[in-house]
Parts: sequence; C-alpha cells; structure tokens
Amino acid sequence: MQKGTRLCTPHQRQWAHAGRPDLPQWALSAPAIYTTMGIVPLGDLAEALRVQVLRGYETQLRQGGRVSPLQVKAAIRWLVDHSVTDLLAADLPRKGQKTTFLRLWQRSLPLLDADRDVEHSRTVIRLNVLNPRYRGGTVDLSDVHAPWLLHLAQQHVLLLASSESSPARLKSAGYAARWFAMFLRTLPDEGRQPAKVGRAGMTLYLQWLAERARDTDDYEALAVDDPRRAVVGERLLPSLAGAGPLLVTPQRHWDLVHTLRAILDQGRAWLAEAGAGGVHLLAQEVPPFPERDDTDSELEGRSQDALPETVFLALMAEDNLALLPDGTPRGFVELSLRVGRRPWEARHLEFDCVEWHDVDIEAPDGSVQRRRYPFLVYWMQKVRRRHKLPLHLTDVEVISRQQDYLRREFPQWFDTEGRPLSQRMLLFPTPRRSRANKLGERPYDSSTSRYWLEVWMDGITQLVDEHGQDFDRSRVFPYAFRHTYAQLRADAGVPLEILQVLMAHQEPSTTQIYYRVSHPRRVDAVRAIAAKYQFDISGGRLRARTPADDLADRARAGVGQVPVPGGTCHEMNNVRADGHGCPVYYRCFSCKFFTTDFTQLPDLRQLRDTRAEQLARLEAAYGSVLVPGPLGRANTELLRQELVQIDELINKCETDLGSLTEEDKATVEAWLHSRDRFLTVIPVAAVLAGRQQLAQPTIDPILLTGEAK
Repeated sequence: MQKGTRLCTPHQRQWAHAGRPDLPQWALSAPAIYTTMGIVPLGDLAEALRVQVLRGYETQLRQGGRVSPLQVKAAIRWLVDHSVTDLLAADLPRKGQKTTFLRLWQRSLPLLDADRDVEHSRTVIRLNVLNPRYRGGTVDLSDVHAPWLLHLAQQHVLLLASSESSPARLKSAGYAARWFAMFLRTLPDEGRQPAKVGRAGMTLYLQWLAERARDTDDYEALAVDDPRRAVVGERLLPSLAGAGPLLVTPQRHWDLVHTLRAILDQGRAWLAEAGAGGVHLLAQEVPPFPERDDTDSELEGRSQDALPETVFLALMAEDNLALLPDGTPRGFVELSLRVGRRPWEARHLEFDCVEWHDVDIEAPDGSVQRRRYPFLVYWMQKVRRRHKLPLHLTDVEVISRQQDYLRREFPQWFDTEGRPLSQRMLLFPTPRRSRANKLGERPYDSSTSRYWLEVWMDGITQLVDEHGQDFDRSRVFPYAFRHTYAQLRADAGVPLEILQVLMAHQEPSTTQIYYRVSHPRRVDAVRAIAAKYQFDISGGRLRARTPADDLADRARAGVGQVPVPGGTCHEMNNVRADGHGCPVYYRCFSCKFFTTDFTQLPDLRQLRDTRAEQLARLEAAYGSVLVPGPLGRANTELLRQELVQIDELINKCETDLGSLTEEDKATVEAWLHSRDRFLTVIPVAAVLAGRQQLAQPTIDPILLTGEAK
C-alpha cells in the first residue's frame, strides 16, 4: 500500500503511468489487476475477442503445449493496452515474450474450422490441416493460372501429405508448378489447354528453364545497385513474400524438373484422357544432380558444418559477446562455443558441473609431477553415461560467472551459504515457474537457444569469412559449434585418438565425421617449408627429409624419428623404443641426435617458461629447503644452461622464420597462430590411463589469449 494515495503498488504504478490524473475519477475506470497466479482476467476484452482467446487457449492445451499463467496475463494486458478487438486482424510483433501466446493463437484459430477433406483444393494449402504432423507452413499455388496444372499440383500435394513427406518436398511441388505456370504464360492461350502444350511445349520448357538458370548466374554476378540487375530479375519468378526473385541454382534446377516430372507422372492417366498424353518428362531429361560446392571448405580442410576460424574468433570477441543479454543467454552461448558439447548436453549441465582432479604427469626423465586440473562433468544422453572433459581456466570463469548470476537473481534456489537446495539444479535453468521447476531443475526449451542465436546474429553488424566475404549467418546454429570444436583442434594437429576422447566418441570413425583432414596447403605445405630449415643442436643444417624417407629408414634399420619436447629425436635406440629408450636420460638439449625447426616454436617457448619457473623455485629454495653446496649449485646451473640453449634455439627458429618469403611466412605464421591458440599441455588421456607423457601434448578446449600457458 502506497502512502498518500491508498493504492496498492501495481495500481500506483498504473496510475503514475497514466500521468497521475484525478484519482477518484481514474479509479472508476481503471482496469483490475489480478495478482493471484491461477486467475487470468478476461473482463476487459470484447466478447468476440474473449471467445477467440478461449478457443486459442483450449487448442494450445489440447496440443500438449506448456501454458504459463504469467505469460497469459501479459498477453491479455497487451490486447487491452493496444485496443485489439479481433485477434485474427491484430498486427502482432514478430518477436517478444508478451505476445508469444497471441501469435500461437492467431495461427491456430483459422485451423479450427478448416475441413481436411477439401483443404487440398485451396490455392493456398495449409499443411497442418492436411496432416496434423506438420506444425505449420503453406503451399502457395495462387499464381498457377492453368486449371489443369493447378489440379495436378493439388493432387500431388495431397499424396505427399498423406505419405508424411517432408514439408520441403511439399513446398517444392508448389515451386515446380509455379515455375511451369510462368512458362505457360509465354504460350498461345497461356497453356490453359494441356493438349495444345504437347510434347513440343515440354521441350521448350526445358530450354526456357535453362535460360532462367543462366539469368540466375547473371543476377548474382551483378552488383546490388546495378540497374541491369533489376532487368534480369524481371525474367525470374517473383517471390510471393516480396523478398526478391526466386533463383534457379543448379540444385534448384534439378529439383524443379524432377518434381514437375513426378507431378505429371502421377496425373499421366488423367492427362491421357484429356488428349494430352505428350505432356510428360523423361528420366533422361532431368538434369544431373549437382555435387555440393564445398570448394572453400575443401581448400581450407574444413567440415562443411564447421565455422571458419575467422568467424569463430569473431563470435568469441568481447564486442560481439557483449551483444548477448547478460546472464543465461550469454553464458549458454559462450560456453557452447568453448566446449563443443551437444546442445542437449549443454542445456542439461548441472549447477555443480566442474570437478578438480589431481593428475600425475610423467616427464621424459621419469619424474612424476602432480598437477590439478578442472574437468567438466556432464551426462551424455545419447549413450546414457557420464563423461569428463578437461577445461581451461577461462572456461571455468564462464561457468562461475553463470553460477554467480543465478545466486544473485534467484536467491530462493539457494541456502544461506550459496549452495543449491536441489542436487538436480541446472546451470542454465528456465525461470518459468512451475511445480517441476521450483528449484531450477528444468532446462530451457531447445527453441529458446535458437532464438538467442537468431537475435544475436541480427545484432552483429559485420561477420566475414577468411576471404573477406559476408558469411552466411544461417550456418551459425548450436550443433555447428561441435563441428567447429573438432575441426579447429584437428587443424592444430591433434591426434585422432586424443580428439576421440575430447569428443567422447566410442569409435574413431565417428570422430572423423566431424572434421576434414587439413588440406596440404595448411599442413603439408608448412612441413615442406620447415624441412628445408631443420638444424641440430649445434645449429648445423640437415638434409631435407620427406615422410617417405623417414618410413624407409624405419623399415630398413629402425632409424627414423620420434617427437620429443621442442623437436625430434633420431637416436636409433630411442626410436625403436618409440621414445621410451633414451640412453642419455632425455638430455635433449645437449644431444647430437636432437633436431628442431620453426614449427616447434610454440613448444620451445612453453618449455622455456617451464624451465624458467623451475629455476625461480630452486633459487628461492636455495639455502632454506635446499642445502647449500656443490649439488644445489649444479642443479641451478644446469637449468641456467638449458635456458641459454633454449633461447639460442628460439632465436635460430625466429631468424629462419624471418628469412622466408612473404607467402611462405604467411602460411607458417597462420599455422603457428592456430597451434598457439588451440594447443596446450592438458592431460586428457590421463583420465583414462592415469598418466600422460609430457611429450604427447593434449588439447585445451580453447585459449582465447592466443598463448599456451
């Protein structure tokens, strides 16, 4: 109750919004406000509108839809505030939570009185009337002027709907009939008599459609502001939605001819009775189905569903992430981009989904170090088992930020110490109140995350691919993040067996579906360049070796090479032992069999940081934990000399990198940048094997700083 006005808080707000008129007079006409959750006011609606609301509400309940009283109240208030008298004629906004139910009711009302038996005879066929399996959509035949073609198209749509074909196939039938009707208008009598069209007319149609395909190429090649573009567009079929002309792409060309042939074949007997037996298409007249144009993705070695690295990094930029609403929308999208889990798995992440584990790491010299790493623990519904994914600290920060948001916005879900009251509380729960969601245990619907992405894409001003061209934003969908996760790590050189662990696949063949092996321009070209610049520990150049040379040496004498920290080893005993038989106890930086090149720069820099950290700790402990003496001084001096040697190797690699041509340098730096961004030593396989060799680095889900830590 507000002092001075004797109004409750909702009415006080309503009175203030009305401009604070005379209170007694305003109170006589002020609409009632119902605060009880189970009561929805309808008294302020016109009688006809009230009936429409109740019928739409009943239909939604019968279809099993979820009904929120708060949203229903908001919808009713919207109708009252906008003085709506007819829901069917109301101009509803395309988006917005207050009008969500109104849009559903507006679409469902015309269907209540529809007759399924005669729906196919309409010029605009509603798919969900023909078959309740379809949730919506129409097949528009309003510009098909020839009665015989309209009849055949309607019968074909009815057949497809009865067999529960996909909505895309039904709409293809409409497009095929409309394009054929456009051609018929060029004939005498506009093709209203099928017998006059005949076989000659069908041959002319194929030629005419091929010309429209060439017009499509011209239309796409011309600039938007080129006046010739509008002239070419007039020769194409206009869109009924007013979105410009419909194009005859190679795939659409095949689809139009293929579908028209199916329409005519279904009515073959009917056409024969009408004396139009020649109106048909032969199988050999259908153009060959075009192969999918994956040129760019093939050249870049990228899965077709994976986002290019430039697009992915643009999406992860803070300026673009800031366009998402704070809280759950941003947390969900950012974490999905980072960890590459399936959309269902991301939506059902538990509130306490991060576990910290101590993992023993075995170094090449045989010593064991214990390190602490965060892991994402989640439920894999597809195979019905739990899985653990190693995380980077930046991923943990995103999760912690979302947890703090929930504690701040929904304190009723937590105890006094900030722990969730329910063990089943989710990290991204829906705020919708229901009996099943008293403590944040229900996830958002999958359509909500798609809506967040759609609005986000509308807000991003510029999104270009690696060639500087505008990127198709329809390719940014939740499951594309999983393909991108796999592709970026495959490009960074992650072994298949490690990537299989990261993707949580039982078979490696499943993992291979999610990425393409990088094109030679990105990997083999870098290795070919680096082979000319290999040097040993003394700085001497080595003869360039091909992979075939290496395999031949292995087969002949067991002498080849194995990876070691910062380079490769050619010592035969260690090679035969697959890196586990070094005769000098892994003193790589003083061994004549050690070689390296500039492709090892990320590893060398990481090794230098590790050695510098070890030296700092030894120097700090000297005289306290470490007893002063020759042995302590020798240990610190050994690390100092190793740092000097590593610095010389890094300088040599950077000098070689600087001596490359501009083209080769750009190729190598792009590859090194990818390694710096996506590679770091995190023991993924340690979860399964208990230990992980440091010489076999595994993968951090993402490092946004571009620096391996």
